[in-house]
Amino acid sequence: MSFSTPSKAELKDMLGMLFTNLEVQDCDPVALDGDDLFFGLYLDDSDAPVTLVVCDLAFAAYMGSSMTMLPPPVAADVIKSGKLEDMMVGNLKEVMNIVSRLFMLRGGGHLRFATLHPASEAQPDSVSGLLGNIDKQVFFDVEVPRYGSGKVGFIVPAA
Repeated sequence: MSFSTPSKAELKDMLGMLFTNLEVQDCDPVALDGDDLFFGLYLDDSDAPVTLVVCDLAFAAYMGSSMTMLPPPVAADVIKSGKLEDMMVGNLKEVMNIVSRLFMLRGGGHLRFATLHPASEAQPDSVSGLLGNIDKQVFFDVEVPRYGSGKVGFIVPAA
């Protein structure tokens, strides 16, 4: 089963349903071995791991804060501390769920968001296996108005 990666415009349109005046730019891939990353794992209908979304701490904090209108200084404090608050984690999971549709835009099979894994913890085999078999990846710099910019990437393994 093959899944697509989104374009900059597709990501902006999808996240634009949540945030007005959002800016999205293409960017270079992030190093996938950093401790400040979060991996969203997606499963197909047979519960097999099929794709990943990766984001940095800044993306997680800004998205997680802005969805419930936490003040921007709260997000900045979280980035300094390196640990997301529980509410931000819940909001980031919702963003991960919403962007799942971006993998299915060009006739890809059905998938669903399953779990969020901080890179600071040991990665399950499902995540490390996908990271060791990357076929397509695309990364974006997303600026959340009043908060700041963070990076998010969409990873599709080789079939």
